[in-house]
Amino acid sequence: MHLKEIKLYTAHLQELFYFYHDTFGMNCILTGNELQIRTRDSLLRFEKSIANDEPYYHFAFNIPSNKIEEAYIWLKQRVKLLWIEDYKSFIADFSRWHAKSLYFIDPGGNVAEFISRSDLKDIAEEPFSPALIRNVSETGLVFPASSFDEQVNQFLSTWNLSYFIKQKPLEEFRAIGDDEGLFICVPEQRSWYPLKDKPAFIFPMELQVKTLSKEFLLQC
Repeated sequence: MHLKEIKLYTAHLQELFYFYHDTFGMNCILTGNELQIRTRDSLLRFEKSIANDEPYYHFAFNIPSNKIEEAYIWLKQRVKLLWIEDYKSFIADFSRWHAKSLYFIDPGGNVAEFISRSDLKDIAEEPFSPALIRNVSETGLVFPASSFDEQVNQFLSTWNLSYFIKQKPLEEFRAIGDDEGLFICVPEQRSWYPLKDKPAFIFPMELQVKTLSKEFLLQC
């Protein structure tokens, strides 16, 4: 599954531009009330929130399979990384997923992640840089806690999707898709990993998604 285009909202458009463009050196364009962040295979868009709220989300960027240690050195020079208590490290080692991750909070309050997935066998020879950020490979989807099971099942059925083969569905955590693209489904109020105090809320978003059989626009 390929997350081609992701549209999110923010109350901190200028700060996000400075962060992703100036601090990270990513390919960014700020025009009017929209910020576009281009990676090799995805477009991440932030639109200025007109509601009186502070929307924030979870999303992850895929990086090459062999670059997590270099990404750690690169990131810690630019942002405060989140400590992963489960692993007593700044690097989470998801052995069942054959993946390793680094987490940080950007100026919009988003819980962002760099993740390397060994099963993609994406090996890069050059030193880590923003040019090696491949795509947005995960985005969080939040459902009402009272109907979490029902709505996730309906979501699977509506779009003819399947659970991630490497992750058994849990009571408050479901992963849908594959290594190239995943929906991380949680109920409202569950904290975004790896934090204990960052509750998930339902904020508007749009996603242009491509699977082997179809392409569709998801509006939440």
